[in-house]
Amino acid sequence: MDPPVGALVEVSAGRGIVRFAGATSFSSGKWIGIELPEPKGKNDGSIKDVVYFSCKPNHGVFVRPSQVKVINAEPELQPPKTQVNVARTVLGHQRTPSASLSRAASLRSNGASGSSSRSSSPVKPTPSTSTPASAVASPRTSRLAPPSSPAKRIPSLTLQPRKSFPRLPSAESAAPLSPALQTPKIGSSPSQEPVIQLQRTSSPLALPQNAVVEPPPPLSPVAHTLLQPPVPIDSSPSPINGTKLAPSPSISRVPSHEPSSPITRTEDSAMHAKIRVLEAKRADDARHIRELETRLADAESFVALRPKLQAKLQSLQSELIATRRALADAEQLASLGETRGVDSQEQLEMAMLDKEVAEEKAELAEQELEEVKERLAHVEVELGVLKEGGASGGDSDSNAKTSLAYIQLEKQNERLKEALIRLRDMSQETEQEQRHRIAEMEKDITSIDDLQGQYEQTLIKLSNAETQISSLQQQLDDALGAEDLLVQLTERNLSLSEKIEEQRITIEDLEALKELTDELEENHVQVERELRDEILEREKDLREEKVRVGLLEDVVADADGTIARFREVVGEMQGELDSLRSATQTAQHESATAAHQTAAMMSLNLKLQSSAAKNQARAVELEIKKLEAKERGELLGIVQPYLPQQYVESDSDATNCYLFFARLGYKTDLINTIVGLAHGLPESLNGVVSETLVGICEMRGRAASFSTLCKRFAAILRRCDPTSFLNIGRIYPEIAPMEKRIDLHIDLLRRDEFREMEFVSDVLKMLAQFDHLAETYFDGFEQDLGERELGYALSFDHDLDVFAASIGLTKTSVAVILNDEDVVLDMGGYDPEEELIEPLQKLLEQCKSAKVLSKKLTKRLDDVIQESSALKSHLVPQLKTLSNAVPELVNFGISLAQQVIPHLSDARSAKSPFQLATVLSYAKQTALSTVAKDMKPGTSCFEAVGEAIAQLSAECNKLLPLAMEPESVLKISGTPPWVLRIEEIRASMAINAEAERKAAQLQEEIQGLVRSLKTKDQTIQESGVKIELMERRMEAVKKQADTIADLEIELSKARKQERAYEEAMEQLQADLDTFEQDNAKLKALAAGSERQAAGAQLVDSENVPMEGNVETSHLLEQIEALRGTVRFLRTENSYLKGQDLLKEIQALPTLPEPVSRVHTPPLDPSGQSDTDESDSETPPAPPTIRSLATETKVLYRDVIKFSSSPRVVDLSALHAKRAESDCKGGKIWMRRKASPAQQVLERKIEAERLSRRVRGLLDRASAL
Repeated sequence: MDPPVGALVEVSAGRGIVRFAGATSFSSGKWIGIELPEPKGKNDGSIKDVVYFSCKPNHGVFVRPSQVKVINAEPELQPPKTQVNVARTVLGHQRTPSASLSRAASLRSNGASGSSSRSSSPVKPTPSTSTPASAVASPRTSRLAPPSSPAKRIPSLTLQPRKSFPRLPSAESAAPLSPALQTPKIGSSPSQEPVIQLQRTSSPLALPQNAVVEPPPPLSPVAHTLLQPPVPIDSSPSPINGTKLAPSPSISRVPSHEPSSPITRTEDSAMHAKIRVLEAKRADDARHIRELETRLADAESFVALRPKLQAKLQSLQSELIATRRALADAEQLASLGETRGVDSQEQLEMAMLDKEVAEEKAELAEQELEEVKERLAHVEVELGVLKEGGASGGDSDSNAKTSLAYIQLEKQNERLKEALIRLRDMSQETEQEQRHRIAEMEKDITSIDDLQGQYEQTLIKLSNAETQISSLQQQLDDALGAEDLLVQLTERNLSLSEKIEEQRITIEDLEALKELTDELEENHVQVERELRDEILEREKDLREEKVRVGLLEDVVADADGTIARFREVVGEMQGELDSLRSATQTAQHESATAAHQTAAMMSLNLKLQSSAAKNQARAVELEIKKLEAKERGELLGIVQPYLPQQYVESDSDATNCYLFFARLGYKTDLINTIVGLAHGLPESLNGVVSETLVGICEMRGRAASFSTLCKRFAAILRRCDPTSFLNIGRIYPEIAPMEKRIDLHIDLLRRDEFREMEFVSDVLKMLAQFDHLAETYFDGFEQDLGERELGYALSFDHDLDVFAASIGLTKTSVAVILNDEDVVLDMGGYDPEEELIEPLQKLLEQCKSAKVLSKKLTKRLDDVIQESSALKSHLVPQLKTLSNAVPELVNFGISLAQQVIPHLSDARSAKSPFQLATVLSYAKQTALSTVAKDMKPGTSCFEAVGEAIAQLSAECNKLLPLAMEPESVLKISGTPPWVLRIEEIRASMAINAEAERKAAQLQEEIQGLVRSLKTKDQTIQESGVKIELMERRMEAVKKQADTIADLEIELSKARKQERAYEEAMEQLQADLDTFEQDNAKLKALAAGSERQAAGAQLVDSENVPMEGNVETSHLLEQIEALRGTVRFLRTENSYLKGQDLLKEIQALPTLPEPVSRVHTPPLDPSGQSDTDESDSETPPAPPTIRSLATETKVLYRDVIKFSSSPRVVDLSALHAKRAESDCKGGKIWMRRKASPAQQVLERKIEAERLSRRVRGLLDRASAL
């Protein structure tokens, strides 16, 4: 329900009075105009020269009805001051305990409300308000604040309502608490001290000045704290004191006994129960003290063991230092050996690879050289024949031609034979040299393998030494841990002694409390007698009051009857008046809607008439264009048979390719235009923006880039040379099917079934293919300068659309959440309009101005392209930087929307409240990562984004005048390639086309052969350089072999250290055996001492076995610890051995593939030697010993892995499924791989596979 005019309401800017409610001209919907008492508003009741109400400047504000909280729906009246004060006190007592706070906080708020009730009426205090307030406030203050520090609790009273203010911003709680928050700081702290003194001397409660105090028997301060009245007394005595008993003379005794009135027998029983609980706690404390004493004795026994542990620690530290030194030396040696081995292995692999590459290149060069020589000889013979045929030109010299050709072929054959013989000799020599080098390299490889094996053995020994060192370190840590345990026990002993002292103090306090309870019982009996007399007197007064009340009730009943009749009459008249008002309003509304509908129908009729006229004109033009297209198609069908065959073979694909690109660009632009019109772009970006609209803007940008690329290809084909035209035309059969996808999307668009996601995916696929075409066929052309410039401008324009859509989506989503009443809002002290909505609106306005400039620039470039021109090339970098700067803004907008929308969805589903600070932090983080990477501290992220948009607008504004100048336009001239091709075809038909074609082909082949010969010479030189490099590397490998020998010497030293460690382990084992023997002896001695000490005194029998038992238990624990360490060392040793073996197997190099060399075949004059059959008949290479050894190691590694893996079947999944089936009932599906049977089957299959590999290896080894 909307608040009425004149109501008191509360908004985010503060409290105010409603002055206007209804529709406005500055925005749609209903708005509430509020006048604020302070200048915290935004206007004076008028917006855009339209006055809605009048107030002072900056005292008016307009908000939505959902943001208004009504405090008082009726206009404020001015009642008497006494009534207002009473209402405030009642409101304070009602609202303050209802806050969602703890029990202590509610007590504090009650105290604050009591103080507020007294301070709200300082001028004329009445007996009905001052007496109970003072009677209640004084004990509460004494209960909350002790006498030693009376002012310490007052800040908590003032801070508590402030914490609850954002969640409970109601007027009832805020109004009465405001004086209470200020008065305790000034007036309550000095007034509490005399109250407490009075309680100690005479009475537990402080009374006002007009009351007479009769002091009861004095009480102690602790008794006063226990005699505080409960909370229900706040309201019960107030009506009695205010109505009848105020002027009576018996009131002088009532306040003196009023603090003792709530004490009953139930409280006595509660006090007895508390005393019993305290006695039980005292017994528990005594038990704890005994336990602490036993623990103290244990700590003393641990102190006795400290010298032994220190001696053992020193010995272990000395051993650790020695082992660390040895470990550091071994690690240095191992690192040196490892680096040297890795370098040698890498150099050896590089040498082998270079050798294989050189051999392959040499063989290929030889084969290509032979082919080239043969083709060159053929070409020379044919050229001579053609020349002689052209000179003679008659049929009579045919015999001469054949004889001359035969002679030349014989000469050529002889030359080829000589060249082949030389080539064979050269290849044999090079092959012998290569074989010699390969043999030397294989020897070096065997030596390196031996060194690698030695290096791996050293690594294994080094790892064993590391395990021993780690075990010694663990023993040392155990010894250090014992010392730490001793320190902890001493600290714990001290803390327990402190606790014992505290328990003794509490016991003394409990004894004092017991004495207090005895005194309270005596006081209770006396108070009970006095209360009985008082109750009798009150009952008499109550009887008299009942008689008076009965008379007054009759009078009130008569008055109620007359008032009820009057209300019925007023209600009937009000109903008739409301019905008349509603009838007039409905009539006015119906007339207004009828007028509006008639106006809309008239405008719609005019639009339909104009659209019908336009459609008729378009239909006539369409029929004429269809007729023209039909005539052109018939003309093309008539002309095509007259075209020469050469055009059909070469030029038709190129022409179709040019038309294909032009057609594809036009169709993409058509889809882009229709989709933009369907979604109302760009006008729809100014209103409510959805996620679909953001996707549409991004889709239009992708489609525009694809259309620009097609236009670029068409422009290049329209102005390129004929050779490039024909070369590009060859790709037409490959790219022609792409048009079907575009036609499919146009058909869907015609049927209003357009699917944006499929269109975007197809466009992206075609963009990837067209980018490849641009790099392959369309690179290096300048004829598409205008289209490229237009592409940059369109990219800039569409990126601005995407940015505006993403920012609009964020703004729309946040505005919807703010207007939703079901969402919990946590503004954190920020104003959402100023902090978020207005900055986003400013960004949209800046983007709109930049869009105007981009539209002008795009229109200018489109006009320039239509005139077959383009802007000069020095403006292209500016366009490119302009289009490259916008994606940062797009990333900012999209990233902000992607982070804000999940937060809003969580707030809408009530998972978390909407936090404005979180949204602002998202905006700041996104700006720092995208647009404002160098943002200065203290500046807003939205200002930084606005500066980026302003900078883009400035650059576009600078570029636009340059583009408008005629001096910046460059005319792109060029003859279409098909025109040049017409002249070429005509010229070729006039001459001998076949001879020219053959001559050109032969010339191209000769040039290609010359180039290939040059490249082969270069590769041969490179192979020679690589062989020299391999020789140098082999020398380096030999030097590394010497260093490996040095490592072997160091390894022998490490072995000696290992033997020393083994001797130390044997010594430790011998010590362990001696400890076990001593343990057995001590057990025997302990048993004998127990039998001997049976007749001794009681005190001695308690002390002596205690010491012996502690020592023996300590020795037993040491023995068990040593046994555990030995078991751990054995298991670790076996595990590390297996791991070292696995590491050794994994570190082996992979099997090199055997290189099959093709031997040079003998010279055969009757046929060619380099045929495919000779290559296919070579048998596969047999396995070598080295390859079998490597394969054996790999197989051994797999077998070790299989045997070391656990054979236990995992039944956890099966048990879980059974439990689930028992809960739900029925069968539960289970994956086959998780079943135990499948696990067993997989292990059997693995075992069979390994056995087959072993058998295959045995067969190959026996065959070798």
